[in-house]
Amino acid sequence: MIALVTGGAGVVGKALCRELLARDVCVRVLVLPGDTQAGFLPEGVEVFYGDVTDADSIREAFVGVDLVYHLAAILLSTKPGAFERINAGGTRNVVNVAKAAAVKRLVYVSSISVTYPVLTEYGQSKLAGESYVKNSGLPWTIVRPTLVISSPIGTGGIEFNMFVAYVKRFPVYFMPGGGKCLKRPVKSTDLVKGIALAGLSECAVGNTYALAGETVLSMADMAKAVLKQAGKRHCMIPLPWWISKKLAVLKSWIGGRPVTAEQALAGFLYDAAPDIENAKSDLGYTPGSPLEF
Repeated sequence: MIALVTGGAGVVGKALCRELLARDVCVRVLVLPGDTQAGFLPEGVEVFYGDVTDADSIREAFVGVDLVYHLAAILLSTKPGAFERINAGGTRNVVNVAKAAAVKRLVYVSSISVTYPVLTEYGQSKLAGESYVKNSGLPWTIVRPTLVISSPIGTGGIEFNMFVAYVKRFPVYFMPGGGKCLKRPVKSTDLVKGIALAGLSECAVGNTYALAGETVLSMADMAKAVLKQAGKRHCMIPLPWWISKKLAVLKSWIGGRPVTAEQALAGFLYDAAPDIENAKSDLGYTPGSPLEF
């Protein structure tokens, strides 16, 4: 079997390559031209260069491929239309090229943010991607990761890394909504195994799975765990939502330039603690808890 991983030079992509190689799968990756991270891919991986927003540039990578794991996407941007062009349009191109190459299976790595009651531009683009995949005519599986945490903390998922930097930055930090929002963060190692299994399990075809950790935590609890591990005793000040939305400066504290205020606050506003029983039963998914108290 030959599996192609788009966005394979990213943190999750490289780990997925290692997981698939360990399962005796032949692995190709599609990475952006000039991406220096391609030099850190595991030995034995075949590298193709192309941009998912340019269908012609990626066709060669799909020739002879049995299984595609589509990870290529952007999580953060303030550029108008970037999410639509790369996440939605890029997925549409991947679907069309995969069909033309007679790929047998497609796994789409979406996001739990598509379940939020009000979608950010990022969430809208990932939901559009899901629609292209479901209507592709290809055997498909969709996975929706929650908040990704790597070990040691601060080396993995972009969103969690921003949260860590925020609560560690000042002796006093504001918590929108009082930190009551519930999350089910996932260890990056568990996430990668879940993604791999989604493409290798026959019963996963036509299904959508949330890939989350074992433990449900509030944002306030996560902040406490981060500070405890860092040996810090910072003080949290609960901030009502109406004030959080008014304080444009909060955007720069939480996310900085690459993030819109809407996206910076969405993670504090909406729960992301999905049920994972179908992933456990269908995939043999057995996640742990990424944070210790």
